[in-house]
Amino acid sequence: MSERVLFFPWGFGGGAAYTGRCLVLAAALAEAGDEVIFADSGLSAMVREAGFPVLESAAEAPRPSNRHSVPPYLPFADVERVFAVAASFHREDRVRARIAADAELIERSQPTAVVIDMSPTAALAARAAGLPVISLADADFVTPCANGWMPWSTVAPRDLLPHPSSLPVWDMMSSELGLGPVERAEHLLWGDVTLISSHPDLEPLGGPPHRGELHYVGPMYWNPPRPVGDPPPDTDLSRVYVTIGSGGTAGKRALGNIFDACAGQPWTVYVSGGFADLTDLTIPDNVHLAGFTGLDTPLAWADVVLSHGGSATVLATLLHGKPSVIMPFMSEQEMNGRRLVADSGAGVLLRTSTTTSHGRLAFTDRYSGPADQSQVGAFDIRQGIAEVLGDQAFTAAARQWGVRLRELGSRNDIVALTYSAISAGVTR
Repeated sequence: MSERVLFFPWGFGGGAAYTGRCLVLAAALAEAGDEVIFADSGLSAMVREAGFPVLESAAEAPRPSNRHSVPPYLPFADVERVFAVAASFHREDRVRARIAADAELIERSQPTAVVIDMSPTAALAARAAGLPVISLADADFVTPCANGWMPWSTVAPRDLLPHPSSLPVWDMMSSELGLGPVERAEHLLWGDVTLISSHPDLEPLGGPPHRGELHYVGPMYWNPPRPVGDPPPDTDLSRVYVTIGSGGTAGKRALGNIFDACAGQPWTVYVSGGFADLTDLTIPDNVHLAGFTGLDTPLAWADVVLSHGGSATVLATLLHGKPSVIMPFMSEQEMNGRRLVADSGAGVLLRTSTTTSHGRLAFTDRYSGPADQSQVGAFDIRQGIAEVLGDQAFTAAARQWGVRLRELGSRNDIVALTYSAISAGVTR
């Protein structure tokens, strides 16, 4: 008997990696003969391009806002701050309305299971309906450790982003639904089965599962069926692949600094630009621009990868055995640069932050020292790429992790793990 599985990817404040991870599992389930449906999110076009149907929420349901400017660095210290600040889920009316909208989608589609990726309202709605929940997650989504997205911080999360707490609202709504109290926002993201798209030695959880079963399954990331732009060019020069997200977080100044860093260097540079604004930027002769290219083709081509430090990008880069240069635009990206790249020996992190007792951030660049500019400058970018290209130890470490990640992925069947949650029933 085939299953009907409803996916709820997070859409507030970006979400391409979340939606992509859902698409990986959705494609595997569809190949196994199951029916796959997606709830609407900020990236429904990405889902439709992949060939899956999208259910639209009621018109009055809270939705991701249109793209807007963001600061050069987002200091989210944990998932509670993401819920409160990115989605305004500190407001009871928004949480109540979003849970109702998710419950209506569940009622309309009658799934046998629900998959969430960073979607707490859908988790509550599914559990209230008695459905099994499969959670796709980064390790820091569900960690019991304080400051899970920013463990080096010495101040409380609300000192950095002083929105009201969302936890009282989660606790109230969960209790109203008969699901019991919520002690930590991270607990909302545990499924009856939780799949972590990483390796336990790269990202140890720091405690036992809150509920259900936990499985590390290796990197899960999506390549679009129709990449935008020309493929990477043939070249005898060192090959630098640049991807700093879809363009919604990284500003034009950051791209300008990258172009300035690469100009005149003995490298061939290939850039996945997404929908980034390139107006008025000077593109050097050795830089080749594309749009949404996917990761596999440019990663196979590259000698080194300059990225923002997004989890999917960094783990895919390691899977391909390629070293990284990381220039982060938010706390979780910096943590990925620290843990998955610098600590693993597979590359360098260009900028680190520290917190002051007044809830402020101070930044230090790898080569220039204390930073007074909002973005990593061209000098540090150029030096980082040159350092990694000049030391094969970085590539050797990345290749070792690639072997380990491939081996981990080969012994984990994400379809079978999904079915295990369905067959086991639900523990509310």
